Amino acid sequence: MVKGLRERHRIQRTEQVLDAADALFRDRGYEETKIEEIAELASVASATVYNYFKNKPNLLMEIALRHIRAAVPERRKFIEGLPDDPMEGIIGFEKLLADQAVRHLTPECWRVVMSAQFVDTDGVAHRTAKRLDLIIRRQYVALLTNYQEKGRIRADVDINVLCDILIGIGNAALARLVTTPSMSVEMMREIGLPHLRLVLSGVLTAKK
Repeated sequence: MVKGLRERHRIQRTEQVLDAADALFRDRGYEETKIEEIAELASVASATVYNYFKNKPNLLMEIALRHIRAAVPERRKFIEGLPDDPMEGIIGFEKLLADQAVRHLTPECWRVVMSAQFVDTDGVAHRTAKRLDLIIRRQYVALLTNYQEKGRIRADVDINVLCDILIGIGNAALARLVTTPSMSVEMMREIGLPHLRLVLSGVLTAKK
């Protein structure tokens, strides 16, 4: 009983910290926000934040993971209602991913998230970045498999390899956004389209 109550309190405090950090990262910026300010807004001790997350990058990665999980139903709904044209469906899915990315995290936050795979490669942030990729990959594979089973993607195409390429195009466009202050979200959505169309033109079949 006591153990269960303690765990509920821990979950509640964790959510308070995540909510506070998410708000401050948006309002003040990731670099300008201090752990002590997050703790104050969350009504917990600074030591609690460090105990739960160890450092600010880990905290940001958990926020990113929470947003990605919350975005899953919208993506699932899109996949369940895919258009017949695979070019339209895949480009539409990429646009949805782009919209969700900028809807939930600022470009500054995405710079930290995207660099996690190259920094502290044995740390929590790196492992969380891999989990983020895995969530997107599973849905992309489901989408591509759907079109392949309908005969709209050539049977000899390795779906996992195609998935790698398409995700790479999307990540490259997002990287351009977060490293180019003058780039708008609309420009990010458009920047990968020529690359997507070029790749897809080589793997799609004509409509039967």
